[in-house]
Amino acid sequence: MQLLYVLPQSLTTFTYMSKVYDALHLTEQRNSLYFGIIAQSLFLISIYLLMTIAFVFRTDWLINALRLNKGITEEKLELNIHRSTVLQIAIIVTGGLLLVDSLPLLLTGLFDHYLEINVYSGFKNYSKGGLIVLQLIKVLISFFMVSSSRLIINFIERKRKRKVQVESMQD
Repeated sequence: MQLLYVLPQSLTTFTYMSKVYDALHLTEQRNSLYFGIIAQSLFLISIYLLMTIAFVFRTDWLINALRLNKGITEEKLELNIHRSTVLQIAIIVTGGLLLVDSLPLLLTGLFDHYLEINVYSGFKNYSKGGLIVLQLIKVLISFFMVSSSRLIINFIERKRKRKVQVESMQD
């Protein structure tokens, strides 16, 4: 994921520095600058790639190399939580995160529209009106998820029970 941050920064630096060197009429140094930026970018990309491989595919090696398993006793943690309780927690958390994400954007959009109300003739001609409607829909969906999580859970459970009944009839 960090790779997505490194590449644009490298390309921006590359473009900016080439313009600076062109303005200063330093064409010989520009070639060494290109090599330096490309070498640095490849080095960073290879470091990120190696870290990704180590963290995703070589976890056992990483645990042994850092000795993370020394002095830890294995304890089994059994949770006897009903499936609907887990679903309810997941739906409420998801709805809360969606609300926290979309409510500030909705309020900012409404405030910007209020500030520019004299410039535009109405909401229909407002250039960011679609974004405000989208954020409003997200806020309403998240509010529904938080307030009516039991309704959503019942819907999921009914679908699951129907699927189980159909599978048992086929066997």
